Amino acid sequence: MSAEPPIIYDFDPRNLPPELLRAVGLVVAASARTEAIVQTLIGGLLQIDEIEAIALSAHMSAPLRDQIARSLMEINAVSPSLVHEVDALLDVIGEAARRRNAIVHNSFVQNPDTGQILSLREAARGSLRVELKPVTVEEIEQEAALIYESGMALYEFMTLYEIFPHDRTRSVGLPLKRGKKARESLVKGALQKR
Repeated sequence: MSAEPPIIYDFDPRNLPPELLRAVGLVVAASARTEAIVQTLIGGLLQIDEIEAIALSAHMSAPLRDQIARSLMEINAVSPSLVHEVDALLDVIGEAARRRNAIVHNSFVQNPDTGQILSLREAARGSLRVELKPVTVEEIEQEAALIYESGMALYEFMTLYEIFPHDRTRSVGLPLKRGKKARESLVKGALQKR
C-alpha cells in the first residue's frame, strides 16, 4: 500500500486567477477609503481643516487613529449616546480591519491539480498556528463590501451630526525645500556669517 504523493502547492502570486487578484485589490482600496474616513472624523472632532487633518494623521496606524477618534469623541460629544454610537461604529471598522489583515497579510496558494485557492494563515501569539483555509473570490468580495460599508456607516453618522473638518480658507503655499542639500546650504550660510 503506497501513500498518496504530497501536494506541491503553487506559491507564485503571478499564477493566481485575475479575479482573485482583483478581489484582493478591492479589499485594499475599500480599506484605504475606510481609514480615510476615520482620519476625516479626527479632523472634524478637532475642528481643523482637511489639510491639517491629513498632516496630523497620515502616518498614524489604524489602531492609533481609532483610539484618538474615540478619545476626541468622548471629549466633544454632547451626549453619552453619541459616544456609544461612535464606539459601535469604530468596533465594526476594527473588525473589518482584522478581516482585511487576514486577506492582505497571508499568502495565497493554489492547488495545481484542482485549481483550488487556499489562504496560508500563520500566527505565533503564544503558540504557533499554521492553517490552510480554502477561500473563494466571492468570500473576498464580501469582505471588501463589509470593509467599505463599515466606513460608509461612519460617514453617514458624520454627515448626520455635521462632524467634518472645515474648508481651508487660506491658500496652501508651495512646499519648502527641506531636503538635505537645503539644510546644508543653510548651515553653510550661517557658518560663513561668523
